Amino acid sequence: MAVIQYRLDGRMLHGQVSNFARALNIEEFVVINEKTANDPTQVMLLELAALNAEVDAVSPQDAYELLTSDELEDYRVMVVFKEIFDAVELVKLGYSMKEIVISGMYAKDNENKVKAEACLFVDDKDKEAFRFLEDHGVLLTHQISPEYNKKMVHDLVKF
Repeated sequence: MAVIQYRLDGRMLHGQVSNFARALNIEEFVVINEKTANDPTQVMLLELAALNAEVDAVSPQDAYELLTSDELEDYRVMVVFKEIFDAVELVKLGYSMKEIVISGMYAKDNENKVKAEACLFVDDKDKEAFRFLEDHGVLLTHQISPEYNKKMVHDLVKF
């Protein structure tokens, strides 16, 4: 399978992600988040936002099964996590990745998150997730769009 990029963005598919998709010639998105996968309205909106690419919205468990099969091997795929915890769950299931590019982790009204960088708001639970992923060999970088310089998350957030 040709996963071209693993990306984390709380807004999932939108203009900035589409810019990366065009630059990388993405043919299929695998959006990983249980709640989103079970919401037909959200899935429909993802399909509309994907422009000319296919969309699979799946739970971490279903993502593991899909990503370890040969079903997508002939496609240029971008995996998009809605939350850092979706990536943690996938790694706990035994899946490995080299890098996750974080383009958007946002604070909701009732969350006490601290701004570390543009479009990167974190709390202690996020830091634990970062530590877990890096301990499992996943490089975490932050890049909002192709024009934005890529930065190492561990240089922006101490965890």
